[in-house]
Amino acid sequence: MKKRFFSVVLILCMVDVSSSFACEICGCANGNFQIGLLPNFSKGFFGYRYSASKFNSQVRNEPSEFSHDYYKTMEVWGGYNIKRFQLMAFMPYVFSRKVTDDGTTSTQGAGDFMLLVNYKILSAASLTKDESGSVRNDLYVGGGIKLPTGVNRVDPGNPDFNVGDFRSQAGTGSLDFILNATHNVMWNRSGVVTNAAYRINSANKQGYKFGNRTYANVAYYYSINRSALNIKPSAGLNFQSNTINTFQGAQVADSNGYNLSITAGANFLFKKIGFNVTGFAPVAQNMYDGQTKASSRVLLGITYSF
Repeated sequence: MKKRFFSVVLILCMVDVSSSFACEICGCANGNFQIGLLPNFSKGFFGYRYSASKFNSQVRNEPSEFSHDYYKTMEVWGGYNIKRFQLMAFMPYVFSRKVTDDGTTSTQGAGDFMLLVNYKILSAASLTKDESGSVRNDLYVGGGIKLPTGVNRVDPGNPDFNVGDFRSQAGTGSLDFILNATHNVMWNRSGVVTNAAYRINSANKQGYKFGNRTYANVAYYYSINRSALNIKPSAGLNFQSNTINTFQGAQVADSNGYNLSITAGANFLFKKIGFNVTGFAPVAQNMYDGQTKASSRVLLGITYSF
């Protein structure tokens, strides 16, 4: 099987809020997920990556009530090709720290295991009009599942229970399903990859249901070869949105929203070792009816291809 480039997306974190729950208006521990440009690989790859993000929240009518939320995710992930199928698996570990007007709390734990299976329905190559180069089109469609393996210790029967506690857990406690498609067009050393994904969430055993989430991405990349080193700088846009959340059948106010970010990064591949860095900067967002703002985010990763 020839080496090929492909990119798969899942949903980035879109947090939810209810202003009636004071400082608990931010939380992104259980949804923070992103895949950028991948290195070329023949059979498969595995790797490790690290991401860090920050969210600042303030209750609209109570300036003294605030929350600064910091999330760090360490993740083991990998992919494997079987003829026209692509299998990918992800196992995160999440650290969170909340600094609020009530004090500081820190949590950590294993996140939810995810598995994706994609099928290559289109693979076509042709010459450019002047026959100076070639054009290649690849299209993948597929789906996956997110298992409730992550830490979720929310107890609605606890006197100190707050619905915002669900958003600070490493796992959602729910069984969720993902539909996704990726189109990659390459000509000479350039390429454009377009991704779309939709996550269908179910309610967890406590009755909390995160709203379904939509993700779309487009990025341009350019390949530079320097002896044994291949460099792929990239730039593009990420759009994320989520429908409203519910708790025991009742809607959680203002918990739907969206976030549009510009992205820039690069993949470095030296033989079988790859390194990736990607930055995200919000340009338009409306989360928790404007009460929460996402800061810039960074994603770092290293992979081994075989």
